[in-house]
Amino acid sequence: MRLFFIILFCLSSASSFTQEFNTSFGRIGQKEVDLQQYEHDEDAEAVVLFDIGKSHFIKNEGSIDVVFERKTRIKILAESGLEYAEIEIPYYIDGSQKELVYDLEASTYNIEDGKLHTTTFDEKNTYDETINNNWMVKKFAIPNVRSGSIIEYAYKISSPFKFNLHDWEFQWKIPVVYSEYIVNTIPFYEYTWLLQGSSNFDIQESYTAKTLPRHFGSIEYKDIVNRYVKKNIPAFDNTEFISSVNDYIIKLDFQLSKVNYPSGHSIEIMTTWEKMIEELLKHSDFGKYINKSAKAASKLIEDNEILNKSDQEKFDFAIDYVKKNFSWDKRYRKYATDSPKKMIEAKYGSSADINLFTIGFLNTLGIEAYPLLISTRDHGKIKYDYPFAHFFNYVIILARVDDQLILSDATEPLSLNKRIPTRCINDKGLIIQEEKVSWIKLETTLPSSIKTSLVLDFSEDEVNVLNSTTLTEYDALNFRKNYSDNTVLISEKIKENGYTLIDSTINVTNTFEVNKPLIVAYQHTLKQEIVSNKLFVKPFLNEIIDENPFKQKTRTYPIDFTYPQKRTYQSYFEIPEGYELTYIPEDVIINNDLFGLIFQVKNEGKSITVFFDYVFKQSTYQVADYSKIKFYFN
Repeated sequence: MRLFFIILFCLSSASSFTQEFNTSFGRIGQKEVDLQQYEHDEDAEAVVLFDIGKSHFIKNEGSIDVVFERKTRIKILAESGLEYAEIEIPYYIDGSQKELVYDLEASTYNIEDGKLHTTTFDEKNTYDETINNNWMVKKFAIPNVRSGSIIEYAYKISSPFKFNLHDWEFQWKIPVVYSEYIVNTIPFYEYTWLLQGSSNFDIQESYTAKTLPRHFGSIEYKDIVNRYVKKNIPAFDNTEFISSVNDYIIKLDFQLSKVNYPSGHSIEIMTTWEKMIEELLKHSDFGKYINKSAKAASKLIEDNEILNKSDQEKFDFAIDYVKKNFSWDKRYRKYATDSPKKMIEAKYGSSADINLFTIGFLNTLGIEAYPLLISTRDHGKIKYDYPFAHFFNYVIILARVDDQLILSDATEPLSLNKRIPTRCINDKGLIIQEEKVSWIKLETTLPSSIKTSLVLDFSEDEVNVLNSTTLTEYDALNFRKNYSDNTVLISEKIKENGYTLIDSTINVTNTFEVNKPLIVAYQHTLKQEIVSNKLFVKPFLNEIIDENPFKQKTRTYPIDFTYPQKRTYQSYFEIPEGYELTYIPEDVIINNDLFGLIFQVKNEGKSITVFFDYVFKQSTYQVADYSKIKFYFN
């Protein structure tokens, strides 16, 4: 049995001290009952007293299944911690095969009339929810939970998928006192494991199980027990501006690296990037699908004149054609799910169906285009030292147009042809091309902007406002997707800012003209702020942020804005009759490689113009820049 280890990220190790709590399921000790505040995090709304998991292999009708067991106990310390009584158990399905959740039990413990009262959960009160074609989640709520309650739950999952050995998250969004994961491995399956977010364990040991030998066919073997323990794990409590919690949380990730068959031969699952690319290009639902798509697309080209156009015109023709004629079914895929012919007939498909087809279409037009394998933001970053196909869950388009490399995604009709959706902006992508391993950055350096122009008119006790907002790039895309020209939704958004909207004044320009800035204009009113005969003017009203999103003193992972962000505000108003100007803030200018800011006030007679512009110039900032970015937000 071989186990490999890599440290991905380093944090300070946990304290060796751990408050002792009972880890026997169903047995509550006095210390758990008396706990009112967790000493290592006095503001914690809840604390995980223990979280213990185990994975082991069992024989099942001539095959081998893997069983995952878990038992968890949590102390609720405040009303805001009640959400931890809402339990979700994800499980995997693939066609007719699926994982089975069983032996589910849960209880709540409360002190009532000086005695410990137990409320037992009824397993009938669970329900299953579909996440996507491969994942389901079993949900339930533990009953009778309040501040001061102790809750615990346990379950098992039986799985036929050996590649899907359960990972283990030591860290939660609340502190964890004790976390333990035991993996019993057998000679037929070898795994690589990767520890993320920490440099060591409080306990790590491996030994041969002290049990009678087991048999599979003519093979006799004993389990190898691998035990991993961490104590006093701090809460992961700052999730602002990160790609995915999965990228930074302290966890143990297992990957199937080799299968040893009883007959004596073995298959290496852990391969090389070169081998993976070679296999993808030969795959019927990847490389061969692109070739079939090229043939199918050639029959769709009715205008032969397009073949004589420039590369840019050919590129736009292919992307526009696919966007207009095929709909995305919202499934994330890296392999095609059906033939090009069937997708053309159905007029819809998965992300792989559509983008691989588009690559074939571009090749037919003479455009050099390749599939680019990526991991979406919610799927986590790729570990480049370990060439596993399951690190990727999505494929986009890489095309060379007029000797410039362009990234595109034909599933997003409201996006520019030369842009990928924000869900795809996640570190790097792997170019799938013959006899070459190349990575390309997915980041964008062009800022997305929102410019807000305000004209204020003071009359009696109200301020009448004409608001015109212009959005570009990803800010425009987000608005188009979330609101389009739906005046009801836009009205609700405006009223969230505390404004009284003047009916029928909403006007949206360039809703579907994606190559032009989106403009939203409307009129609204709000009350004047008059104190002791002084009129106080907030020139930008409630448009700008009023709270710093960065609360922590330090940060141990990068700040990920997804894309550079530029915000501009301009306000114009006349000094009302009977008033005179008593105070104007000073101008401010900041300009460096990280950030830019301009604040200026112009006073010309009765007219006041206030200009405010700031830009975060990078999409991602490193840990060393945290204090500066926090300062700029202030």
